[in-house]
Amino acid sequence: MKKSIYIITIAVILTTLFSCKQEDVVTLDNPNVVSVQLDSTLGSYYPKPTATLTNFKNMYSYEFPNLDCMFSINMNWFNTSDSDGVYFHFNNTIGDVLVDGNGFVQSFNSGAKIDSTLSGTWSNSSDGRLSYDYNLYPSANKGNLAGQGDKYVIFRAFSNALPALKYYGYIRLRVSANGRDVKIINIAYHKNPNTGFSTGEY
Repeated sequence: MKKSIYIITIAVILTTLFSCKQEDVVTLDNPNVVSVQLDSTLGSYYPKPTATLTNFKNMYSYEFPNLDCMFSINMNWFNTSDSDGVYFHFNNTIGDVLVDGNGFVQSFNSGAKIDSTLSGTWSNSSDGRLSYDYNLYPSANKGNLAGQGDKYVIFRAFSNALPALKYYGYIRLRVSANGRDVKIINIAYHKNPNTGFSTGEY
C-alpha cells in the first residue's frame, strides 16, 4: 500500500512539473501569418550618395502581396549631415512604423503583442529612423536598434482604397553598433486586417 501511494505521489509530482513546463512553451505556428525568412545581410551603406538635402539611396526593398493591398517596405540611406543614416520608408505612404518621440523606430523583443493598443507613435507619412552614422557622428542619437542585437520593429500597412483595414506586421533585424549595417532576418504580417499577433509568431 505504501509503495502504491509513493508511486502515485511521484506520478502526480512529475505530471505537475511537466504541465508547468508545457505552459511556458509558446506555440508560434500561426496559419494566418505570412512569414518570410531572409537572413540577408544588407552590407555597409557605402559609398554614400552625393550629399544633398533630398538625396537618398534605396538600400533594400521587399513587397508583400495581399488580397486587399500590395505594399512595399524600403530602407534608404539619407545624406543630411549629422542625420546621415538608415530610414524605414513605405512606398506610396500606404504604411507606417512605430516610432518613439524622437522619430526613431521602436524596438521590441519576441512575444510583444502587435495591435492598435501599442504605446508609441505611428510614423504616418514620415520615415522612421533606424540609425545614424555613428562613425562620422559619434555623439548622434543612438536610437533603439544600433548595437542592440536581434530586435523586432513593428509596422502596419493598408490600402489607399480601404485605409480602415490595417495589416500588422514585424521585421526582425539587427543593426550594427556603427549604424551602417542592417541584417534582415525575418519579415511577417497577419493576413487578416485589424488582427493582432505577436512578434516572433509565424
